[in-house]
Amino acid sequence: MKRNKGITLIALVITIIVLLILAAVSIATLTGENGILTQAQKAKEKTKISGVEEQRQLAIGEAATNFEETEYQGIKIPAGMAPTRIEGESTIDEGLVAIDKKGNEWVWIEVPQSIYTKTEYNNEIGTPEGKTDYAKIAGILKKYAATYTKGSATQSYEWKDEYYDGCGIEAKGEKEAGEVYTEMYHKMLESVYNNGGFWIGRYEAGIEGSTGKDATNLGRTISNQPRININSQKAISQKDAIPYNYVYCSEAQKLASQMTPDGTRTSSLMFGIQWDLVCKFIEEKEVGSKDTIVASINSDSGSWGNYKNQSIKIDSENAKQYTSSSGWSTITKGETKPASSILLSTGALDSTKRLNIYDLAGNEWEWTLEQAIAFSYGPCSNRGGCFDDDSASFPASSRWGGLTDGCRLQPFISPSFILKI
Repeated sequence: MKRNKGITLIALVITIIVLLILAAVSIATLTGENGILTQAQKAKEKTKISGVEEQRQLAIGEAATNFEETEYQGIKIPAGMAPTRIEGESTIDEGLVAIDKKGNEWVWIEVPQSIYTKTEYNNEIGTPEGKTDYAKIAGILKKYAATYTKGSATQSYEWKDEYYDGCGIEAKGEKEAGEVYTEMYHKMLESVYNNGGFWIGRYEAGIEGSTGKDATNLGRTISNQPRININSQKAISQKDAIPYNYVYCSEAQKLASQMTPDGTRTSSLMFGIQWDLVCKFIEEKEVGSKDTIVASINSDSGSWGNYKNQSIKIDSENAKQYTSSSGWSTITKGETKPASSILLSTGALDSTKRLNIYDLAGNEWEWTLEQAIAFSYGPCSNRGGCFDDDSASFPASSRWGGLTDGCRLQPFISPSFILKI
């Protein structure tokens, strides 16, 4: 008898079911939490991170053997420093990063030398006749960064780069403190004019030895503690550090001045015009609508700052957080910092980075060397808002003031340095 050798409907259904089960198992094997593709992606990410960190260590080694000034991308790199040459950090437009032999990282702030001859900036002032024509240089820099020289969009207070007792600048030899301040200010103007910019710390200044995952309880947590020992405590510009808090402006200046003690550069707190120039640099180089970028600097920095009204995801493996109830503790990568008052370690969030500069907006108020004129909270000036503020009230360009004999909540340093003339 002739038999039908075709597949039956029941067998076909069973076959399809088996194939679907096998497909589901295969997909899970490939894409699940422990799947091959997922693990491969994680391995790729770890390899990339490992490669970046290896390159950073190579740059530190290069910095340690650079005994003379070098040049990279047309920028002078001082002795004892080297460019990281890491993707995303290797051009001026991205935010050129250099590292010193101690592992501190710095970002180049370009101030185009072409501005001194542009009519829009010098039409009332005139073209500087050289690097010591301080009045004209200062005047043009202020016009160039005019959007930010009065702080945020809601502010109209007067601040000046002018000496006051308690700013941290001290007499030196036969020179009185005011003379030393003016000399520093002039040297800064010379360097910016001559070199086309200056370097600032990539991160808010942290406490030396605090970058490890388990390094906690190193910061001051109450405002009435005694002044820090400047001779034994050092400041660093490194990722995952616990930032200094409750620091007097004069202490901040001393710590900042010790960060580059090798004679090829001069470090200090930023002058007010330098902070304004950083804001202008972000405006000029950040990709996007200029109006939107200016508003994010001058009106509301919530899109890139750690403020109490912002919920943001932690990106660093070694991030730490501080709350008044629990002190310093670790916080897991991928965890979301809620919209509440939480101080974070340096570089905890990639979203707080603009042109490779972290936490210019929010996290901590930062002292500058400018004087708050006729301001009830002055005369010390601080910039940029903090984690306990609302992002619209204190955006990146904002100014506030502090007394010389007291320290407001968390202000410290964005250290800068200028090349030796």
